[in-house]
Order: sequence, then C-alpha cells, then structure tokens
Amino acid sequence: MTAPLEAVLVGAGNRGADVYGAWALAHPDQMVITAVAEPVEGRRRAFAARHGIPPERQFTTWEDLFARPQLARAAIIATQDQMHTGPALAALKAGYDVLLEKPMAHRLDECIRLVQAAERTGRVLQVCHVLRYTDFFRRVYEIVRSGRLGQVITVSHRENVSALHMAHSYVRGNWRRADEASPMILAKCCHDLDLLYWILGQRCVRLSSVGGLTHFRPENAPPGAPDRCLEGCPVAESCPFYAPALYDRAEPVFAALARARKPVYRLIGRLGLRDPQAVERLAGVVPALQGIFEFRRSVRAIIAEDPDDPESVHRALLNGPYGRCVYHCDNDVVDHQIVAMEFEGGVSASLTMHGHSHEEGRTLRVDGSRATLLGKLSASEAWLEIHEHRGVAVERIEMAGEIEAGRHGGGDDRLMTAFVAALQGGEQAPLTSARASLESHLMAFAAEQARVEGQVIEMDAFRAEAEKLGER
Repeated sequence: MTAPLEAVLVGAGNRGADVYGAWALAHPDQMVITAVAEPVEGRRRAFAARHGIPPERQFTTWEDLFARPQLARAAIIATQDQMHTGPALAALKAGYDVLLEKPMAHRLDECIRLVQAAERTGRVLQVCHVLRYTDFFRRVYEIVRSGRLGQVITVSHRENVSALHMAHSYVRGNWRRADEASPMILAKCCHDLDLLYWILGQRCVRLSSVGGLTHFRPENAPPGAPDRCLEGCPVAESCPFYAPALYDRAEPVFAALARARKPVYRLIGRLGLRDPQAVERLAGVVPALQGIFEFRRSVRAIIAEDPDDPESVHRALLNGPYGRCVYHCDNDVVDHQIVAMEFEGGVSASLTMHGHSHEEGRTLRVDGSRATLLGKLSASEAWLEIHEHRGVAVERIEMAGEIEAGRHGGGDDRLMTAFVAALQGGEQAPLTSARASLESHLMAFAAEQARVEGQVIEMDAFRAEAEKLGER
C-alpha cells in the first residue's frame, strides 16, 4: 500500500485550512500535512491542533519554513494572490513539488518567473485550475473534442458573479484593489480563460476588451447612506448589500435555495428567509442542511476572529472592512468586463464577466457547423443541451450532482486526488503543467492592458515580451 503524500502548508486561511487542509483530514490515506506556516497565531494554532502538527513544525513565516531541511515531498501555497511568488519560488528551490492557488501571481513578471523556475528545477508546479476537474466541464470538453458539434465556429462564455459575492470579495474584500491584489479579470476569470484554452485546444491569437467600474461608486450611494451599514443606514431594509443580511442571516444562501428547481430546496430557502434559526435547528438532525451553515461559518471566518461568536461578528461589522457601505469603499477593480478573442483556426470567443448577477454561475454557448451546445452551471442547476442543426431532437444532460458535490462542483476534491496520484507515479492527465496554466494568465494580463489602453493585443508578440520579463 502506498504511503500518504506528505505536504507542508503555507497560508492557513480560507482555502488553505478549509479546502486543502480539510481534504487532507478527510483522506489521511492520501495526504498528511506535516508542517504549517501562518502569521496569524490563532489560525496557525487551530490548524496545527487539527492536523497534529508539533510546535517545532509550526512557523510564523514561510521564510522560516523553507530555511529548514525539506520536511515533505510537496508544498501547498494558499496565501493571498500578491504573496504567492516568494514562497512558491523558495519551495521549488528547496526541492518541493508545489500546488499553488490561482492566480499563480498578481504580476505578469512574477508569473513568468514561477514557470521558468519550475522548468529549471524540474519540479511540478500545479496551479489550482479546479474547473478542469468538474464533471460539467469535462463533459463540455468531451462533446467539443468528439466532433459532434462539427467545426467549432464561435464560443460565448459568461462568468456571472453574484452581486453579493461581488460586494464581499471585490468591493469590501481582499480583491477590491488591483494594486493590492490582481485585476479582477485575472483573479476571477483565469479559470474561465483556462477553460477556453483547454476545451478548444488552441491558443489565443489576438484579443480586445472593454469594461469598467460602473456601479460601486460614491455617486451611486442612496441619499443619507453612512460609511458603515450599522451606522443607521436609511435603506437597511431594502439595500441588496446590507452587511448584516449576508453575515448574520445568510440571506443570499436561502434566496438561492428559494429559486431552486427542487421543491424541497425552495421550501428550505423560503423558511430560511423567514426564520434562519429554525433551519439551523433542523440542520442538527438533517445532515444535508449542514452545508448551509458551514458556508456561513466559512464566510464569517473571513471577517471575524471568532466566527461562532455573534458578538465577534457584530464587532467586525462595526469596525472591519466588511461592514462598510459598498458605495463608500476604496475599491477600484471593474464590476463588468468583456473580452473578445480570436483563437488559432479562426474560432471567435467572448468572455463576459460581471458582478451583478442574481445568482452565482457560469453559462456557455458553443456553436459548431453541425450543432450548438448550451450549458449552465450554478448553485441551483447544472445542465447541458445539444441542439442538432438538422432535425428537432434536443439532448439534455442533467448534472444535478455538480450542485451536490460542493465547492467548484467537486473540482477541489478531484484536483487534490489528481495531484497526489501524479506525485506518487499514477496517471497524470489532466494534470495542468505550469506552462499550460500560464496561458490563461497571459490572456488575462493582455485583456487588462487592452481594456485600459483601448488596444487590440497580438498575443504572439505579447508572449514574447512577457517571456523576457522573467530574465530581468
């Protein structure tokens, strides 16, 4: 029997602790985390306690961790976007194979340096493009590549970010400013650009882009709106972005359920909007409902020191960034952007990203010479339809399992399984190489340049110039 893969973790926050760390705990036969580097003492101690990590393997900084002789085969880097490059380079140099949260870095030159370092050291650098590992997008890949659609002519892909996700992450949260994190088209859509590259099997030839920050601006604030939601907001009962509705009552989760197709989901959603405590009590005896409150707890863990203490959450809303009015923040990233692309072989594609959707999800349309493929993957439904150009038959593929699979349609779990198997000599496909992952990042940076400068970017020239950045 193969021994579990040993790994170290850098960054015990939301993704590090609640996704990769939780996966290791659920699969102790496949992975054991043997050391952790995390500057926040409470997070570090809590993670170490859950994983049985002794004090001598708990580090405040990644520099301290990688200064030690190698402690494991792999390193998981789950820090904030702008903090990826240092620990990832140090891990590669120290001999670790690396699983790196996306985007690989928030600057183009750093992305290039990471890919070049992986190729120079011969180590695995896998970026967490988890959507490649979902059943939904694997099925899309198979249908397109099978030739059933005929020659692919054009693709329309939408990343519909829910309005409250937008407010949480890109207006109030860690990704609100491009100078502190990444352009939103990179932070949110390097997944989607990677999917286009992967599914089509072709590189982008040229692209252009338009978009901007239209709504979340001071001039759009309701009359009399204070700087913070709890400072007596006059539209507290009607504002879609009122912070307590999200962090105290989990209204967006219940609203999504209330719109679901399954009657039982709609019933739970309507009950939760009226009486969330009743659903919480019901979750104590119905395990399927526990995910609702696990989600609420994970969101609260981002904003408050103690997510289980209502007073701690209240203090965070009174004093922290997540209690600010969305019209009085220091955000500067776009709230909508469209990228128009031409791929090799003449395929045209568009990517629409926006933060004003009623629900979180992705929709797509692929038009070929023989058939059209439509699809939707959201919190409430997942399906694909194939419409043949000749005849009236429509094949509908229901994929409700993607909803029930949890985060990213189960892609997180499958990515971890593939990463472990690859390092232990198993089947690697569709393990994403660092060079393949770079392609989506190049498209994202080119799209942002095109948007800001009003240009059409020729991608061969852009790639050539980017490669030189790693040499400087």
